[in-house]
Amino acid sequence: MKIVICFAMAYLVGSIPFAYLFTYFLIGKDITKIGTKNPGAANVAREVGKKWGVIVWLGDMLKGIFPLSFAYQFGISNLILLTLIGITAITGHCFSIFLKFKGGKGAATMGGVILYLIPELFPLVIILWFLAQKINPRSVKVLLFCILFFFLALFLLSSFYNKYKNKFPLLTICVFIMILFGLLKNIDILKEIKSK
Repeated sequence: MKIVICFAMAYLVGSIPFAYLFTYFLIGKDITKIGTKNPGAANVAREVGKKWGVIVWLGDMLKGIFPLSFAYQFGISNLILLTLIGITAITGHCFSIFLKFKGGKGAATMGGVILYLIPELFPLVIILWFLAQKINPRSVKVLLFCILFFFLALFLLSSFYNKYKNKFPLLTICVFIMILFGLLKNIDILKEIKSK
C-alpha cells in the first residue's frame, strides 16, 4: 500500500503544471497555445520572462525531488524503486492529468530526480546540458558524448567516494532507465535526427 501511495502521489505532484499556472496568472494566456506551445520552463522564459522561467524550472525540479523524499521518509530506500517513483513524477510532468495528458519534455523534473539520487553529479548534468544546447542538442555524437562522460563520472564517484562504494552497477541501471524513458518520450526528435 505504501508503494501504491508513493507512485500515485508522484504522478499527481509531477502533473502540477507550473508553466501553465504561472503563465495564466501572470499574463492571462495559455502556455500551450503560445511560443513553442510547450508547457515548460524554456517557453515560459521566452514568453513571460527569464525570471519566471527560472522559477518554473525550480518548481519542475521540485516535482522530481519531493516524491522521492516523501517515499524515503515513508520507508522506501531501494534505488531502483525510488528511480521508478521518480520516473512516475516525470511521467506526470510529460502527461499531466491537468493538461489532458499533455505536458513538457521532463528535463527539469528528471534533473530533480538525479539531484536527489546523486547530488554530487548534478552540477555536471547542468554543465553537460548547457554544453549540448550550445553545440547541437540534436546531434547523436553530442548526446553519446554527454551520456558516456556522465557514466565515467559516475564510475569515478563510485570508486573514490565512500557514500557510493559498490553502488555503481545499481546507479548505472537507475540512470539507464531514466535515459531510456527520456528517449522514448522524445521519440519524435530521435526520428528527426535519424532522418538527417
